[in-house]
Amino acid sequence: MNKNEALHVVYENILGEHSILQQLREGGGLNKDRFNALVTAMEFLIVEYKNVDVVPKKLALSFADISNYFYFNEDKYSLDEQNLIEDAVHKISQLANEMFGC
Repeated sequence: MNKNEALHVVYENILGEHSILQQLREGGGLNKDRFNALVTAMEFLIVEYKNVDVVPKKLALSFADISNYFYFNEDKYSLDEQNLIEDAVHKISQLANEMFGC
């Protein structure tokens, strides 16, 4: 994976028309393959942007208030699914904090 591929994965899975967030809002559940690809891309970008003061605006936008986008009508999912989604939110938030040095 290179930087452009990693950025594409992030943009598609966070901001894209068929993003992980959109799938969740539509009741489609958490796509584990796409989530794992997102985590891998984020881990790559953490290394890529380590000790760098400037990142692409679109990358920063991808994670602005990210955790708020995962909370929606919980009646769509069972308790186990809600817990899985919550764990995914925490993982993405933790990686975003690491990426941006928060």
